Amino acid sequence: MRTKTAIVVLLGLGMLLATGCAAAAGTEKAYAQADVTFNQEMITHHQQTIQLAEAADGRAGSSYVRDLAARLVPEERADIAMMESWLRSWSEPVPMEPDAGVGAGLPRGDGFDRAWLTALSEHLHHGVMMAESVRKSGRHGPTLELAGKIIQVQNAELKEIGERLA
Repeated sequence: MRTKTAIVVLLGLGMLLATGCAAAAGTEKAYAQADVTFNQEMITHHQQTIQLAEAADGRAGSSYVRDLAARLVPEERADIAMMESWLRSWSEPVPMEPDAGVGAGLPRGDGFDRAWLTALSEHLHHGVMMAESVRKSGRHGPTLELAGKIIQVQNAELKEIGERLA
């Protein structure tokens, strides 16, 4: 009888432990600190991209630069809105918009397009590096999907810009 009681107690403890572990696993966050950091930093990065794109307004000489700048703004704003919603759902701070200034020092006139494309190329390259980093250490599926999109889209833009600068 003692053996049966001991077995029942052990089974009961085993089930209690298993239930506790399952409950703990269920409360595990669906995101990592890397996801939070990436989204916060990428929001600022995208805001800077918008500032750079807006610097082309009225200054760009080529239709390519005007079109690229115009295309960047709505894409970046859509990503920002999505990342802000994730951060809010995690009760994490959303970064404020940085002071204007990105692109302000670019030359006016003939040299603008080349300087703008060079600055944008460096900026996009940094964004790709950020996205590659979160793909290694992030956990949030939608953030990882966004990082993959950023890598794909910005690498294509970098290739296109490189051809223009060559």
